[in-house]
Amino acid sequence: NEAARKQAGVADVGSGIIQQIYEKILTSANEAVDSTPVIALPPLFACTTSCGEYLVELEDAGSNETALLSSIKVISETLFAVLKEETASSTWMHMLSSMCNLLFSPKLLLHEYQKSYVDGDLDNMPVMKSFGKLMKWVVAVSYISVAWLGSKDASDRDIGLGAVPYRDKIAELLVYKEPKFDESSANQNSTKDRHDTLPQTTDSSSITRAFVLSFLSKLPPPENLSHVVLKELVHHIILKLIDACCLPPAKGKPFITGSEEYSKMMRSWQALCLLSRFVTSDIANEVAQKVFQAMSLLSHGQIRYFMECFTIQCTRKHPSTFGESFISEIRRNDLSLQYVSSLMIIGGNLTVGRYSNDFFHSKSDKKVKEILCGVLPWLSSTQGFSRAIAQLLVYKLIPLVVDVEKNNSSSAIEQDDAVLRSVYMFLQQNQDMSRVRVKQQSFFDLYDVDTACQFEGLLSFEVDDGDEASPVHMVDAIKECLADVYKQVHDEDAPEWKQMEDLLISAEGGNEDSSIPDNDELVNFQRKILPVDALDLRIKSLHENKKFNAAGNKKQSLIVCATLVDKVPNLAGLARTAEIFAAETLVLPNTLVKKQDDFKAISASANDWIDMEECKEDNLLAWLHEKKSQGYTIVGLEQTSSSKCLTRFNFPDKVVLLLGKEKEGIPVEFLSAVDQCIEIPQLGIIRSLNVHVSGALSIWEYTSQMMKRCRK
Repeated sequence: NEAARKQAGVADVGSGIIQQIYEKILTSANEAVDSTPVIALPPLFACTTSCGEYLVELEDAGSNETALLSSIKVISETLFAVLKEETASSTWMHMLSSMCNLLFSPKLLLHEYQKSYVDGDLDNMPVMKSFGKLMKWVVAVSYISVAWLGSKDASDRDIGLGAVPYRDKIAELLVYKEPKFDESSANQNSTKDRHDTLPQTTDSSSITRAFVLSFLSKLPPPENLSHVVLKELVHHIILKLIDACCLPPAKGKPFITGSEEYSKMMRSWQALCLLSRFVTSDIANEVAQKVFQAMSLLSHGQIRYFMECFTIQCTRKHPSTFGESFISEIRRNDLSLQYVSSLMIIGGNLTVGRYSNDFFHSKSDKKVKEILCGVLPWLSSTQGFSRAIAQLLVYKLIPLVVDVEKNNSSSAIEQDDAVLRSVYMFLQQNQDMSRVRVKQQSFFDLYDVDTACQFEGLLSFEVDDGDEASPVHMVDAIKECLADVYKQVHDEDAPEWKQMEDLLISAEGGNEDSSIPDNDELVNFQRKILPVDALDLRIKSLHENKKFNAAGNKKQSLIVCATLVDKVPNLAGLARTAEIFAAETLVLPNTLVKKQDDFKAISASANDWIDMEECKEDNLLAWLHEKKSQGYTIVGLEQTSSSKCLTRFNFPDKVVLLLGKEKEGIPVEFLSAVDQCIEIPQLGIIRSLNVHVSGALSIWEYTSQMMKRCRK
């Protein structure tokens, strides 16, 4: 034993001497960065990282722990100074990766947490300060997200401790979105070997947050997680994200799709879905209040999808707490239609969907009657969607409250149960409601909240043009269901001329996959209905009506071509302007844009009244030539050497107004098809107007000239 102690003492002395040597090397390297030639910077960098690796090993051996963070601070300053001087991209990225590998190790993070963070010494946290400078680099996040979990042999109670000081940065990274054009393409390429840990469906704008989501998904369940990690890390992040989600949009309108606010709101709710398993009874009441507060605000259907998924998961875990809030809200009589829709979706999943067993403990559960009382009034809602789901919920809940098999005798009618029984029998026997109910039930049976709240599932959704998740919201799905049922019912009752017109349209140019009746079948069908002459007159009358707008005014022979416009607010504004001035058609790059909530809000329902058609940029040149062959003059709104002033140009009767791209204008290849370019006179310094404003001024000038001609 004595010999062992002497040997250990010699080892300690030797380690101390070596440590002093390494610390002296670090000090020299730090002082020499500015005077080191560029060619010698990589060796200096490698020498510094080697010293750092050795000092971390000494910490494991029980050396002077208080000096380690001071050494790491010197190392960090030296490495950042070298990175500032080194400009070669490949070498720079290799250095950055080596630096992250050294600094963002589980041992260093835990050491910094125990020696500085717990004692409140935030100034002595060089690793966290280094991450603050690198947190927008994917390579840094990819290393530290693994280190946050701790070493491979760490117990469940130690997992995540090193991440506690970074909780605000984690919340920030969960909503971070990589820019389209990053500082360097190497930001993505540098971590390709680490992307294997992410789902293949991860979008390029979500790589950074995906590493953070991966870390959170690997945390143990709350009952096995350290109390410190659960409270100070996970609960802190949940409440911080929910607080951000409770901020109302400006001017009472939903955030514009593609905006920074929209992106943060979407990603916040997605992160909350993943974190829903950590909502414990300690914060359930606070979370419930804030969730329903956020749900009452105006927001897009895609965002509401994840909002509803999070609420359903929390209600399954805490049926009493969230159930009380749900019942209280559904019984209010001042709810917006959007809020009611979300409550109905949540109620449908919890009462008739696959999650009903998690919510109702038995048929005698008090919540059954309370929800029934809350849903019953919505049978008279003016919104078809809410009314339809209310019918399904009432149909499912009434048998849990009364005996529906009991006959309504004269004596029984005087009882309260008879009213519910009559409502149930009507819902059961009415064919239209039965059709809707069957389809709705299948929606709720297939509604998969669990997948949307898992790491892989969360990143598997298709993305929209703004690179944000674009799930099919249940409101849209059930609206299509209602439309199908409506069409099915009314097709059966359609007048004969309408059935004939549908057949003719199908025969002339319908879908190639549809079955087209032959001539004999058409002739026989005509004989059964009405004389062909009368039918022709009716169809001609319908086509004639297409020349007038919804207000009964004749449409102008003006086609507004916005194929080259890509921003939704501009397209929506053009739709509104084109409808107001009775344009014949508005041409869009993609007609699906009219389904977006921000398009509907800005266009003020113009999308319901104006004809729209789709023309992709690839097909634009051919489309322009086709319009010229139909007698239209192509007028381009563009500043060229031959452009005419808008106020001095005489518009022909039939015009296609071609609008350019937001900044580039009309590309050269399309100018060849333009008959005349016009420009708007300007008196200020700024060179150009917004494309919607320019289009609106041109549409009005055309309209003004046409009105003057009519007076003459």
